[in-house]
Amino acid sequence: MGKPTGQMQESTRELLDEYNNIWNWDYNEMCRFIENYGETEFQTYYQTYHRLCEDYGTELVDNFAQEFDVDTVEHFEDMYEGQFETGKDFAEYWCNEVNEATMNLPDWLSVDYDNIWETRLSNDYVEIDCNMEDHTYGHIFKNLKWI
Repeated sequence: MGKPTGQMQESTRELLDEYNNIWNWDYNEMCRFIENYGETEFQTYYQTYHRLCEDYGTELVDNFAQEFDVDTVEHFEDMYEGQFETGKDFAEYWCNEVNEATMNLPDWLSVDYDNIWETRLSNDYVEIDCNMEDHTYGHIFKNLKWI
C-alpha cells in the first residue's frame, strides 16, 4: 500500500482520523484514494468523491477520475447524462428528449441513431464503461468543454 500515515502531512492524518471517527469511513479506502491521487487531492476532493461513490459506485467514479482527472469529481453530476446500453441508445434519447430541432420528427422518418452518435455526439460526450452488477456499462458524460 502507500506510504505509512506517519509519513503523511499532519493535515492529512487529521482528516483521516476525523473521517474515520465521525463518519466511520473506511480507513483503507481513504488510504487507497491517497495512494491513487495524492494527499492534496484527498484534502480537497475526498468528501465529494466518497459521496459520489455511495451514490454511483466506486468503479464508475474511479473510471470518471481516470478519464477526466480527480479534480473534476466536483463536476461529475453536472456532466453525467445517465446510463444507456449503447451510444445509439443515448443518441435516440438525445434526439427525442434533448435536442429541440429533432424532438418532434414525424414517425415515418427513419433516423440513423448510430450515425448520429458517431458523427455528432461522440465528440461532445464520453462513454465510460463499468463491469459492476449495479452500475454496468454505458454511462454518458458531457465532455469537459461544456462545463
